[in-house]
Amino acid sequence: MASSSARPTVERNVRLPACENGESDTFALRLECDVYRPPEAMRRVKNKDVFLLLHAHGKLGGSRFMLNAYAILLAMRGFVTYNVSFRGCDGNEKTSRASVFGEVDARDVLEMVKEIRTRESVDVEDDVEVKMHVFGYSFGAAVGANAVGLLHEKLLSQNIIDFCKGESEEERRVWSRCGIDGLILVAFPLGSLNPFAATSSLMGVVSRFLFGKHAGRLRKCFVKDKRNRGSLVARKTRLLFVHGQRDEFTRVKEVRKFCEKLAKGQPEEEDVNDDDEDEENNDEEERNENEFNEKQNNNILSDFFFGVEDDDDSDDDDV
Repeated sequence: MASSSARPTVERNVRLPACENGESDTFALRLECDVYRPPEAMRRVKNKDVFLLLHAHGKLGGSRFMLNAYAILLAMRGFVTYNVSFRGCDGNEKTSRASVFGEVDARDVLEMVKEIRTRESVDVEDDVEVKMHVFGYSFGAAVGANAVGLLHEKLLSQNIIDFCKGESEEERRVWSRCGIDGLILVAFPLGSLNPFAATSSLMGVVSRFLFGKHAGRLRKCFVKDKRNRGSLVARKTRLLFVHGQRDEFTRVKEVRKFCEKLAKGQPEEEDVNDDDEDEENNDEEERNENEFNEKQNNNILSDFFFGVEDDDDSDDDDV
């Protein structure tokens, strides 16, 4: 009895709304999702933090089930977690087609965020704040970045944001309805910031072509202007990048440079000025990266071939 109460409760096949894009004329498309809720003893009191998990590309085998372990882990840490399937994935195959570039998926995310905020605000005390976080892996990270960029554009188009003054009551109201407080990007397929550089890999160029628009939208949220202190998204959304050194699509140094440009509030138009400096550093970075990879490969080989030695007399012993 004690062990069962310490496990998260899971509500399977919850349907979350998708955006309208003309794909279905007969019904409103809703996407499959599993909701993980923390055990009673693990639930948070002051804030209600909710996570939305976005998986890898559906055309490359992506599925919400690949993030089940993350959903359980987050629920055991006291976070309500929605693990959703994109269009054309898992149970959504019968009602929709998987997208290639993720543009429609980003709009779906904004619709789901609004629905989740509405759901989780029910029966919540007045002093408890619902915070929304998006966790994206690979393609899901690109979609999450695009969704934050679209949120920024939407707020600008509605003339809700007052850049020069403090946060207004209208801004707080809108943010509580559709805001994204945190964005975690794992294995973000950023590609090569300079696809024409000699050190750019083929996968980096392809990734930049497919998902470069998503990264560009995210950057626009953080562009600084002398007349103001930044957009509402830049003030409210916190970013976390998690990236491995063996990623086939994007090198760690590309993610690092991207983060530096975000912190500076540097627009994409000024990237051309960085090309010469980047080229000067590429050779040294390439050497360091090759040395590191060689050491890692040697460690892997030594672990794999533990206890195995050549036996020069093995042929002589065969009959």
